[in-house]
Amino acid sequence: MFQPPPPAAPAPKRKRHKGLIIFGLIVLIVGVLGGGAVVAKSMSNYESAVKALARAPVGCTTTLVFDKPATFTIYLETKGKVSDLGGDCQANGASYAHTGDKLPKVSLTLAVSSSGTEVDLQRGTTASYNVSGYVGVGYRTVKIADAGDYRLNVVSDESDFAVSIGKNPKDDSDLLKTIGGSIALGGFVLGLTFLLLGLRHRRPEFAPAGAHVPPAGPITPWAPSPYAPAPTGPPAPPKHPGWRVEPPPPPQPYVVPSAPPIRYPDQPPGSGFAPPSMAPPPPPPSSSVPPPPPPTGGWAVPEDDDD
Repeated sequence: MFQPPPPAAPAPKRKRHKGLIIFGLIVLIVGVLGGGAVVAKSMSNYESAVKALARAPVGCTTTLVFDKPATFTIYLETKGKVSDLGGDCQANGASYAHTGDKLPKVSLTLAVSSSGTEVDLQRGTTASYNVSGYVGVGYRTVKIADAGDYRLNVVSDESDFAVSIGKNPKDDSDLLKTIGGSIALGGFVLGLTFLLLGLRHRRPEFAPAGAHVPPAGPITPWAPSPYAPAPTGPPAPPKHPGWRVEPPPPPQPYVVPSAPPIRYPDQPPGSGFAPPSMAPPPPPPSSSVPPPPPPTGGWAVPEDDDD
């Protein structure tokens, strides 16, 4: 019995990689938040490093203790606050803000406390800072060869500034900013990549049943064929298939064609020429009957004089 083909199943919907989407979100959030935290830490360290600089007010001599040999930067701080250092300095514990457009003129002297030996102050620095109410511009650099106590004397006609000394506060801050920015950028790129991969539709692993079934025809039941034992005698002659090949017909004998109905007459003996005749020759004349006279107005074959 003929069975109609099953109805075509609708095309399966492609699925999305939920694992990649979740992982991409985690990487993106962790990377951006982690990088932002490192950048914020760099700003906090920058502010703390500026506040931790050693400061010397104008008009007095300040004792500084260097724990290890290194190279330090001396800044002219035009805005800030000097902590209470003790003694009789005028700017001790006071805030200041320089009002001039140019940096104040100042004379600095740094010497070893025990021996009074002055330390050479070098030019050529471009360091600066501006954070949390502190503004400083690099003025000199100094190389401390031996750890110990040193005395810094600051002399100037102006008193609305101070001198600070220490490492460049931007060094550690810039390093942390670079690390934080790299973390945030890497997390954003990787997270976005995994998100895009997860949002892409993936193909189903197998087609549903009946999606690609060809039209069905009449179903013929199958039955196993009986087992035939092997023959024991001589093989039977082959059966006639019911058709045969006809042999080609024998060749026909060649027949010589008969003489044509029109021909040239035989030439008489002797010389001369007889025209063709379409009728059989007349019977020979008898000796008793004379030959008929030739017709008038015609022509006759001449007789041969040699006879």
